[in-house]
Amino acid sequence: MPNHQPPSATRTLSGTDVMSGHDPLGLARQLPDRYRIQETSSGRVIQCTDAPNLKVSVNRDLSISASAARKAAPGTIFLDGVARCEPFMDHEKQIYNLDHHEGCVRSFTLAACEQALVLSMKGLDLREREWNILANEPDLDTVLAIWILLNHRRIQNREFTNRQRLLTLVRLEGTIDALGLELKELSGLPPELSAAMQRLIDHLRREEIRLKKDGLWDDIGFLDYTADLLHRIDRMIYRPSDFSDFQEVKELARADINGKRIVIAVEADMGIYEIEPLLKNIYGDRLGWVILKRGQNAYTLRQIDIFMPVTLERVYDRLNFIDGAVRYRDQQNQWGGSVEIGGSPRESGTRLTPAEIVNACRDAVQDTGFIRQMVRFLGTAGLVAMITAVALAGRYVWPPTDWPAGLQRGHIMAEPVFGMHLGFLLATMVALLPVAFRRPWQFGLAWPVGKVWWAFLPLAALGGLVGSSIPLPLTPAIKPLWGQLLFGLLLVPVSLEFLFRSLVHGLLAQSARIGRPKSRLFLSWPLVGAALLFAGYPLWQNPSGVSLANLLAHPLSHLQPVLGAFLLGLVLGVVRERSQSIIPPIIFHIIAAGTALATAHFAF
Repeated sequence: MPNHQPPSATRTLSGTDVMSGHDPLGLARQLPDRYRIQETSSGRVIQCTDAPNLKVSVNRDLSISASAARKAAPGTIFLDGVARCEPFMDHEKQIYNLDHHEGCVRSFTLAACEQALVLSMKGLDLREREWNILANEPDLDTVLAIWILLNHRRIQNREFTNRQRLLTLVRLEGTIDALGLELKELSGLPPELSAAMQRLIDHLRREEIRLKKDGLWDDIGFLDYTADLLHRIDRMIYRPSDFSDFQEVKELARADINGKRIVIAVEADMGIYEIEPLLKNIYGDRLGWVILKRGQNAYTLRQIDIFMPVTLERVYDRLNFIDGAVRYRDQQNQWGGSVEIGGSPRESGTRLTPAEIVNACRDAVQDTGFIRQMVRFLGTAGLVAMITAVALAGRYVWPPTDWPAGLQRGHIMAEPVFGMHLGFLLATMVALLPVAFRRPWQFGLAWPVGKVWWAFLPLAALGGLVGSSIPLPLTPAIKPLWGQLLFGLLLVPVSLEFLFRSLVHGLLAQSARIGRPKSRLFLSWPLVGAALLFAGYPLWQNPSGVSLANLLAHPLSHLQPVLGAFLLGLVLGVVRERSQSIIPPIIFHIIAAGTALATAHFAF
């Protein structure tokens, strides 16, 4: 009877040949290099193309206390000594400590690589969220644990052809790491198989042993060493046929949607429909939207989950608002498509980065949240209060003690109210410039588009006609007439429109939808919010005349101008959104102010 060698041992010999530098079949070249070192905001990490949601950090001397480990961010896995405490599994918080050093009986506790294998074989789904894997030294036990976690999807596949080879390798390394070489028989492996696995372990540890012997271990780049060792383990475990259908997908950006779904931007040499099954294998049921990069500035959007909180139409709306190639104005060159699939502007492409695109998708969902909008409104109201304080300070320090000739008391430019509005304008510009620098069109700093907004001119004039909607603190005693016109028809409209229709409206529009030139008429939250703050102007322009007693004694005299200013603010807000510019609201405000001045002139 012929003496047949075990199949696992035969396969191991080919792996041994590869590891020893003898690779007659070119196996190393046929296997894809799936482990990439990426730069992130938190530092350099290793990511696997099969599991881009897992990030591996290997930082020398990384050590975390027991209390800090249990309070770590969800989706954290500590490996082999990073957390100074007993091994634990917190399934609720999704925090795991795979270790066999502290807080346990070492002889009775599986090594880190075996613990990782048990978690994987038990069905831990690492596709559900983003994970951070933390290690502090790339010894073989730790690197094997990392490899198992990064390859969890292939390991859990029942058709994985090299499962037995992996199990025997991990079992022997785990036994040696936990109990030492003298007790490796406790692995339970047949002698021939144990010897073959030992040769693989020796090859994997050869470089580590050499570096430690030469005193160079602490000088190497742990992350680069780990990535190289992971690829070498691939050459042991996998065969080229395991990657016959392999397609590299590069994740460019990702954003979480309400903690249940994700939106990702990827790059691949496939179409959007071809890549969909592959992405479902990688990310599971969490996929909401997919953005596929097709060229330097071209993207395709695909809605995977039909139960997303909003449709792609809301996403298009958000992208068109922030994209510099569209500026929310060009109706021919913009993001668009159906409710299931669409893409970037065809003529120019997009100016947005993948991260900005996925964040816009996330914001399109979060914009519907009332709390989010109120927080932004209160923050914006606080900014308006600060600008108003500056303006009131200008009112009380105005005028200087010594005026140039011709600017005596009674001249409009010598009046405190002139200083107040000059303060409004200057403080608004200081606040506006830094936030409007990247997207000036968001704050109306652009030429108007369309002509529909002209239809609202009669309403603006009516606002001035009813009186008190534009309370101008002017009397016949204030001279000259051109000074009144300069103040009432230029400084007041310009200062207030830049504050409310440019700064306030633009800030609120970052977390809410606004009207478009040809969209159905509706009162957006930025429009209403800016009008509400604008309604307080009649009280600000003469704060000395406002008191609780006065308000109680004459409520209508104060309510009328506030209500008038609010209604005028709504009209000017509609004009601002329909024109996508601050220029038409300024013009309409001037017309309304002119109507108010004319009415006041005839009344006097």
